[in-house]
Amino acid sequence: MGFTVAQEGNDTFTSISNMFITQYMPAANGNFVKVYLALQMACQHPDEEGDLSVSLLADRLDCTENDVLRALRYWSRKGLIQLTAEGDAISSVRLLTPGAGPVPESGEGRGRAGRLAPPAGADEQAAHERMMGTVHGRNTALPAESGDIPVPEKHTYTPLQAEALVKDEEMNRTISRIETLLGAPVSPAHLQTILYFMCDVGFSSELVVTLYETAVSKGKTSPSYIEAIGIDWARQGIATPEEAAEESAAFSGRYALVARALGIKRNLAPAEREIIDSWNAYHFADSIIEEACSRTVMQTGDTNLHYVSSILKGWHDHQVISLEDIKRCDEAYKSKKRNHGAPIRQSTIYRTSAPSKNQFQNFPQRSYSQSDYSSLERQLLQGHKS
Repeated sequence: MGFTVAQEGNDTFTSISNMFITQYMPAANGNFVKVYLALQMACQHPDEEGDLSVSLLADRLDCTENDVLRALRYWSRKGLIQLTAEGDAISSVRLLTPGAGPVPESGEGRGRAGRLAPPAGADEQAAHERMMGTVHGRNTALPAESGDIPVPEKHTYTPLQAEALVKDEEMNRTISRIETLLGAPVSPAHLQTILYFMCDVGFSSELVVTLYETAVSKGKTSPSYIEAIGIDWARQGIATPEEAAEESAAFSGRYALVARALGIKRNLAPAEREIIDSWNAYHFADSIIEEACSRTVMQTGDTNLHYVSSILKGWHDHQVISLEDIKRCDEAYKSKKRNHGAPIRQSTIYRTSAPSKNQFQNFPQRSYSQSDYSSLERQLLQGHKS
């Protein structure tokens, strides 16, 4: 059942673009939306707001300064605001019309915006200023493929800058969760990776944890490997753990291996993923899965996953754990073929089967005594007389 919306009173209002509500807001973090709305109010009512600062916005919106900084970096990347710097300090935030195109490099703003004052502390300011992405009017984004979202260039935070950022409650909580995943304290390299994605790229805490979960599940803990995955996510505009999970399932891990081996150039259907997931019970290495897929294509000319399953089941029944074991099974197949003198399907050589029974053997045989025969004769004779 629907509901109506009404309002009372004569309070002042802030106008928000419908495009922002329909296209930008759904995928954004809640704190990012709060910061954007506060900026819009400051822009449309400058006399009421005056100068703004990161700390003032954080207090007013009941979030951390790091949330505010990440929000500014996020909306800058989305092309809704432009950050201007004077020397090493951020001088202003300029709001842009949603959908108007790329962020211009220079020029006056489209409206009067509240001045964004830098947070206190020179060392912290240096870190915060780098987080904002635009330094001295230069675009610091990494090059991207056509259609991809530009990703901020990574830089190294000084120990003093890192120490200041780690004091943030959300950042500290994120690091603790990642240390649990890694089973060890985060190294300086991992810390730089975490700061990069949370402060520069604008990933949420949950998305950074998901990034590490994805890498650890593949047995990879190298910061460079994790960074490569994260940059790919950022370029695709992935903003939630759910989107990241779907991306990982579709284009990485065993699904991707099977798709490549079978020559499938589309996203696997849910039913196909379910079949592949069933192979986890065999605990086979990827090389064995790939070999089974290759044999399926060579023997059938098709991408039948059920055929792959039959090969894997046969290998599992014969306790195959390596490619060398598969070679021994192949030799056993060739030997059996020579001994029988007739062709045998290779896909069935690894399966055991019970002896076949004919139509008579399928029923138990009865044994009759002499008295049984005499009784039957008497019954037949009585039947004829009647």
